[in-house]
Amino acid sequence: MASDASAFDPALLTPETITKNIPMDVEPYADPQILKSLAPIRKQFDNLAVTEASKTINPRMTSFANQMAKTIYEPVKDRAFLMSGWQLTATLIVVGESGLIVVDPGEGDEPARHLMEAFREATGVKLPVTGVVYSHRHPDHAFGIAGLGVKQEDVDSGKVRIFAHHEFMDYLANDASVVGEILTERTAYGGASYIGQNAQGLVHGGLGPTFSGGEISFLRPTDLVTDKLEVGVSGVKMVMFEAYGDAEDEIDVYFPDLRLVHGSETIQGESFPNLYTLRGTKYRDLVKWYKGVDRLLAYARESDAYTHSHMRAWVGNAFIVERIQNYRDAIQYVHDQSIRQINKGATPEELVDLIELPENLRKDPWLQEFYGSVEHVVRNVYNGYLGWFSGDATQLATPSVERKARLYVSAMGGADSVKELARMAIKAKDYGWAMEIMTQAIRANPGDKEARLLKAEAMRAWGYDQANIYWRGFAISGAAELDGSLDRSGAFDFANPVIIQQFSVGTILENLRVKIDAAKATGADFKIGFNITDREEGYGFHVRNGIAAFYEEIPDNADLVVSLPSSVVYDFVLGKSAIKDAIAAGTASANGDLAGLELFASFFDFSKEPIDLASR
Repeated sequence: MASDASAFDPALLTPETITKNIPMDVEPYADPQILKSLAPIRKQFDNLAVTEASKTINPRMTSFANQMAKTIYEPVKDRAFLMSGWQLTATLIVVGESGLIVVDPGEGDEPARHLMEAFREATGVKLPVTGVVYSHRHPDHAFGIAGLGVKQEDVDSGKVRIFAHHEFMDYLANDASVVGEILTERTAYGGASYIGQNAQGLVHGGLGPTFSGGEISFLRPTDLVTDKLEVGVSGVKMVMFEAYGDAEDEIDVYFPDLRLVHGSETIQGESFPNLYTLRGTKYRDLVKWYKGVDRLLAYARESDAYTHSHMRAWVGNAFIVERIQNYRDAIQYVHDQSIRQINKGATPEELVDLIELPENLRKDPWLQEFYGSVEHVVRNVYNGYLGWFSGDATQLATPSVERKARLYVSAMGGADSVKELARMAIKAKDYGWAMEIMTQAIRANPGDKEARLLKAEAMRAWGYDQANIYWRGFAISGAAELDGSLDRSGAFDFANPVIIQQFSVGTILENLRVKIDAAKATGADFKIGFNITDREEGYGFHVRNGIAAFYEEIPDNADLVVSLPSSVVYDFVLGKSAIKDAIAAGTASANGDLAGLELFASFFDFSKEPIDLASR
């Protein structure tokens, strides 16, 4: 006989998991040493974060938000200014003899323009920008260069140099043209971009007050950093060096004459770092990260001022070294203790309960879990070393997702019983359990609106209670997806045409391979070549066995060779025009049966459907 909700022991329900990702007994900004060790303020303005208390916001979020006002910090008098609070990124501006060096233009043209206006008004400095550093390729760092007043002709003429990691463009291409669609969606969910910035949505970005989105600009780097690059721009000496951190393509900058080091996101703001980001990324190697911090620390020991890509600047050598060393030790601690427990047989889920920072680091006001969290990191340490499989064959034999959900719902007494259990859990504020069981109910019957609304209620309530921005963002965005209120606009598009048009033709063509529809291409045997007439380059594909094998040359015995300028390739990838239209117009030509072009295109899936994350 099927069981029902009355057979369930309500004593098992508990709200103890609420906010466990943030130790509630830590007041991060009471220590007077913190205020004394912040860089002098040149000028302060309004705050773009949500700072007013609300029942829909964990109070620690608004406490943190109060540190995010637009502020011009002056870590080196009259020479270095950190523009914090205009966007998610804090932008460093260093004044040289004949120009400005800017580290990280930011996320868009409008905030970059506004912060430059504020800088010039507050300092009276009218010098042009002559050097730009992209610390790494993430959306909040490198996409506001037009807002600085920099144009392509300035770069082409050599008036402006742009510095970046030697693999910057490769990683950017992966984000934009390999996994761009899913990164766009998950970043929008995690950052609550679809909800908007208000008491029920984005409070702040964890690393800064807001993410504005809007119009972006991007120009390719002119100078690449491999290991270390010493250079002078407008009379300013800089040492740029690789220092693994939030991104594999991270570079930091040391200004020896100013005794200033910029830690980019090797030190990730004023929070425990995102050693794994919930929006999705390749494995972030914790050992490489803390060794990257070690490299930064060597320069920090020679510095009296410190800036980074998020929030406030620091002064005082002893304080800077202490902060960076604690940060580094927290990373190693999580790594080493995770491995110790893994070697004892702990699974990813068990690691969550086994790994906690020691008290001195757990209560360190600069290591609170507003952005990263130990809980969501340790699972990824396991995955980085051993992959997804825990060693229990149950994972291999488990029923399919839909069938398992139906079995669970049946075993729990049917859909009505599961819903009643969820209502009990919500009343007890055990939101995680309610979300868990309603996920099974939805998978068993995706059209069950009542189940979707119950999960949305639990998910939203849980999200409102979180102080970690990603935990909150994914929860409130998922709730909106479930109840049908999600407005899918306002996301940062990882495949924005402004970015795509800066990639090489070879990169653009090669990454088309991930759009192959295997069902259509399994029985194919088709070769096509692309002769890029204005660049003397040749590329090709061999479609076979459900793949599109890419070649940096025109394949032998190609069924079709298309000769075309690079502009036609860009227009095709950006959806502006079709290659066959260029052939008809005489801009391109074909050697072989032109019907092969349609055949080739038919192997690919260019459809774009909304991606659901919480109702599947």
